[in-house]
Amino acid sequence: MSTLFRVGAIIFSNKRLVLTKMKKKDLEYYVLPGGRVEDKETLEQGLIRELQEELGIKPIRFRLVYLRELNITGHGRGIEFYFFVEEYSGEIKKGFDPENNESTFESVEFIELDDLQKLNFHPVQLKDLLKGDKDSNFKEIKFLGLHDYP
Repeated sequence: MSTLFRVGAIIFSNKRLVLTKMKKKDLEYYVLPGGRVEDKETLEQGLIRELQEELGIKPIRFRLVYLRELNITGHGRGIEFYFFVEEYSGEIKKGFDPENNESTFESVEFIELDDLQKLNFHPVQLKDLLKGDKDSNFKEIKFLGLHDYP
């Protein structure tokens, strides 16, 4: 059984949450920027690489705020590490996603937190947590539980 490590970034630009809009067949959904940590890469290196690829920015100051474990159908286990990016350099723009095997990276979106409930957003566990945790400046690391991943 292998273990997959993924990183995700919580970034605010002009008080709006930065999301990537994805499409899989006819289904559109939104996720936090990020992706798979490659072999021999640290979590930090993976986060920096993913944000450079997808958004064209370099995270400067960031910290771990959420953990989520996964049962991945046909692949084993996984864990996602979500980081709050407090500071970055560069201007956010749509980059590319080399992982475009099952879904396509459509656009970068800037979303008001109050509008998150209306979106097909993953992980859904964050819909109810992000606003309060942002208001408290993500004062603690939260475990989001173990979830099945298709």
